[in-house]
Amino acid sequence: MPLERVKTGIEGLDELIGGGLPKGRIYLVAGETGTGKTIFTLQYLYQGINLGENGVYVTIDEKPEHVVEDALTLGWDLEKLVDENRLLIVELTPYFADIKRVDPLKIVENLKMHVDEVKAERLAIDPVAPLVARSEELASDVEAQMYVRNYLRRFFHALEELNITTLGTSEIPTGTRKLSRYGVEEFLASGIIVLRLQATETGFRRELYVRKMRGVDHSMEIYSFVIQKGRGIVISL
Repeated sequence: MPLERVKTGIEGLDELIGGGLPKGRIYLVAGETGTGKTIFTLQYLYQGINLGENGVYVTIDEKPEHVVEDALTLGWDLEKLVDENRLLIVELTPYFADIKRVDPLKIVENLKMHVDEVKAERLAIDPVAPLVARSEELASDVEAQMYVRNYLRRFFHALEELNITTLGTSEIPTGTRKLSRYGVEEFLASGIIVLRLQATETGFRRELYVRKMRGVDHSMEIYSFVIQKGRGIVISL
């Protein structure tokens, strides 16, 4: 049977992935700092709500009020959507004061409560790897690295049980060829969309390509994109 698709809300992207994201799976939006990952996930939720699909946005690095303020500069009134009970903005930072005492299943259980509260069909987690603040400390400890990878596996597998289409951002460390902070997220996700900055003679150009999309005959080309007020990310095809 053909896969049920979810429209991304990103202008030009659905044409590259056969009509949208296969429903109910987890996808990564990977890129270095400043490439537009947060805008991508907010646009996915905002446009989804316009299609009648409520959403939950999980922030770990930013305060919810800052997310609302930044979205407003693009012309997206998230506060109105929150008031209408069509969007929830959830802060998970308190969970990670001591990461080794956090059960990923408990986090997903908490997320399910929020998803059920607004009957959400879309979920965004920014970023999906909440251990980023301790990455340098863990990098020299093989046992700790294995713990982090097992933690993320349990987290991803539990998320899949929610049967909700999820976007998670993944920061690519500058100067590396990695697609994620810990090198395991990309193997667990059903798809990866990479955002990057390409140097030109006069500055930088934003670019996007689909690195992976399971079950989809997707484009392998690299496309430039711009960010416009009111429209967000617009891909040049």
